[in-house]
Amino acid sequence: MRAHSLRLLADVLILGLICFVALLPVQAAAQDVNPPRLEYQLDVSINGQPTNLVARFADLGEGHFASPASELRQLGFSIPETTPDDELVALDGLPGLAYIYDEANQSISLIAADDLRVRKTYDARGEAPQSKVTPAGYGAVLNYDIFAAAGGDNSFSGYSSQDFTGVNATLDARAITPQGILSQTAILGTTLADETNALRLETTYTFSNEDNLTTWRAGDFISGSSVGWSRPVRLGGVQAQRTFSMRPDLVTNPLPAISGSAAVPSTVDVFVNGIKSHTQEVGAGPYQIDNLPTITGSGVAHVVTRDAAGRESVQSLSFYTSPRLLKSGLYDFSVEAGLPRGSYGIESFQYDDTPAATATLRSGITDWLTAEAHGEVSESLYNAGAGFVANTFDNAIVSGAVSASSSDRGTGFQLYGSVETKIGPVRLNARSQRAFDGYDDLASLTARTERSRAGSSPIIVPGLGRSLFSLAPPIAVDSVTLSLPIAFDKSSISATLLRYEPVDGDVSEIATASYSRPLIENASMYATGFVDLNDDKNTGFYLGVNMPLEDRVSTSAGVRSNKGKVGVSVDANRSVGPEAGSWGWRVRDYEGDHTLRSAAVSHRMSAARLEATVNQDDNGVRGTAEVEGAVAMLGGDMYASNRIDDSFAVVDAHAAGVRVLRENVQIGKTNEDGKILIPNLSAYNRNKVSIDPMDLPLNAEIATTYDYVTPSFKSGVYVEFDVKKATPSGLVILQDASGTLLPAGAEGYVEGSDEPFIVGYDGRAFIKDLKPVNSIRVKIGEHECRAQFSFADTGEVQPVFGPEVCQ
Repeated sequence: MRAHSLRLLADVLILGLICFVALLPVQAAAQDVNPPRLEYQLDVSINGQPTNLVARFADLGEGHFASPASELRQLGFSIPETTPDDELVALDGLPGLAYIYDEANQSISLIAADDLRVRKTYDARGEAPQSKVTPAGYGAVLNYDIFAAAGGDNSFSGYSSQDFTGVNATLDARAITPQGILSQTAILGTTLADETNALRLETTYTFSNEDNLTTWRAGDFISGSSVGWSRPVRLGGVQAQRTFSMRPDLVTNPLPAISGSAAVPSTVDVFVNGIKSHTQEVGAGPYQIDNLPTITGSGVAHVVTRDAAGRESVQSLSFYTSPRLLKSGLYDFSVEAGLPRGSYGIESFQYDDTPAATATLRSGITDWLTAEAHGEVSESLYNAGAGFVANTFDNAIVSGAVSASSSDRGTGFQLYGSVETKIGPVRLNARSQRAFDGYDDLASLTARTERSRAGSSPIIVPGLGRSLFSLAPPIAVDSVTLSLPIAFDKSSISATLLRYEPVDGDVSEIATASYSRPLIENASMYATGFVDLNDDKNTGFYLGVNMPLEDRVSTSAGVRSNKGKVGVSVDANRSVGPEAGSWGWRVRDYEGDHTLRSAAVSHRMSAARLEATVNQDDNGVRGTAEVEGAVAMLGGDMYASNRIDDSFAVVDAHAAGVRVLRENVQIGKTNEDGKILIPNLSAYNRNKVSIDPMDLPLNAEIATTYDYVTPSFKSGVYVEFDVKKATPSGLVILQDASGTLLPAGAEGYVEGSDEPFIVGYDGRAFIKDLKPVNSIRVKIGEHECRAQFSFADTGEVQPVFGPEVCQ
């Protein structure tokens, strides 16, 4: 029994061994059915153009290839973002792609449709890096404008001390810190009664955050409504608003873009309205050029693509641009809250007791659609509205809005719409705004509060007996403007029809027209006219000719008629220049329903602008005098300057009498302390400030003669040039023991210094950093000599020593 079991076990083992041996060929054959994939590194060309790239491909068998998604992306193919970089993508599975594998040259030629390739994008503006804002220093500015007047009868000899009619000073002061600007404007005046009064205008603290383009204000300001269907108001409170001007490199409105495809690397020239505006080198394949420089409004861009062989293709693109549109993803806002201010320019502190708030938001939904919203709220008013601005098929800019209100006048709503387009050569601008029921806004509410406080009546035009304007939102405002250039005559015509219907008062319907035409020698003629459609006697026109001459001089002459009264005027003037020492003048004579003669002279100094005027009319003679300038302080020093409306800089050249330039235009020379103030730099733009090195002392050393500053709005910056007095130096004449001058080109060293000097012609060597006693060594070929000499500073710019013997 046991022997039988052992025999059975032996039979099973033998049978298993036989089966294992029999299956070996089958397993080998099965492994041969799915051999490992072969991978290649192949040179790639696309549409017959070499890419100069080598990519990895996998052979799937039977002539089919695949490549990792990352490799195809680097070759410029559009692969879905959901595909992992290391995943193999079968080339046969890409629609619009064909390929040819060249085994002998280990290359692959891909033939691809443009839809399969990533479009290369070029920016027509080129590189527009954001300039880093130069930190503001601590300082202050006081702008002043002092104006005095005196009047008498027609004889100049009739003047006396009683002819003085008053003097006033308009002041604009601001304190500047890196944390913001505190500004104050005011008017100080006196009259014949010796009354001195002071009128406060605005007090505002402003802080700008360049990182998020937001400006914060506390104090007096005007609400930042930037939509065409609302009215701004003056408030005293706080405000936050977007300020795109902090980024001059940022284009906020959509600019046209062109796209195409180049079979080979080519040059693309863009012509906008017949004028070449941009040239771009593009690679083979589909391309797109964004932000084409265009004018506002409609136009046509012609795109000329030219390859190296001179073959050209031309395509045309119509466009319509408008600054009222925002690029997709951008948004603009203004939010403010405070007390409405009244009697501005009359009372120093006149604020309502009831607080109010406004908010405006504009957002670029797409490049062709911008959404708008605006709201106002106070104790007795709620006003909210929404609107849009749209570019319709690059043929017109259309906008519309609807707003509703609830106030003590009841409830109501307002509709607004406008269109701006070009029909052939004719430009059309049309606008209509209609208010219904008791529609009201914050501007109207503030004005009514002020009128009720003062007990005043509606504003009446003297002699007409009707309201000049109503404080409430008008019932209707309609306007249509047509403009037409006349190409064959180089002239243009425009006409406008305006209809204004206030809540209380008469309807005004005015039609105007204008015509202009260039003449010879830069001269031009122009004519304007108007007619009141509700009063045919209220008409007028003006016809004039203007001729600019050399040296900022221009002349003009014209004839005008108003309500049947005709007058003739002649005018000549020379504008005062921006440079110190500039003179200007103006003379005018008008004869008609009244007589007016005037003469003025102005002079700009480095510290102020002066102007004097004499006027004679039917009531007598009147003279005025004006002084306008500024006083600024920065870095502990005070400067007198012309008016500073924007930012300014103080330049320190560490030397007196050095010419200082802004954008290569001379501003002036440094004072005894080596400093000068440059007024009115361009805020948030790169301003080049330079000095003339020829004005520096001959023994001065300077690393650079120019610098770029980017100041924030109305700030002051300090620009210091590192001018140093050169270390003691001189020319040393060297000769050997026989009296022969050392040869030119020999190299030497001062003991203790690693900086070499070179011997020039006549044995002269310029050696710097001299000491009272100096030891030098000079290498001449394979030999070396040494010399020692003394140095005494005589004050000369470049003293000469020697000859010294080097042995």
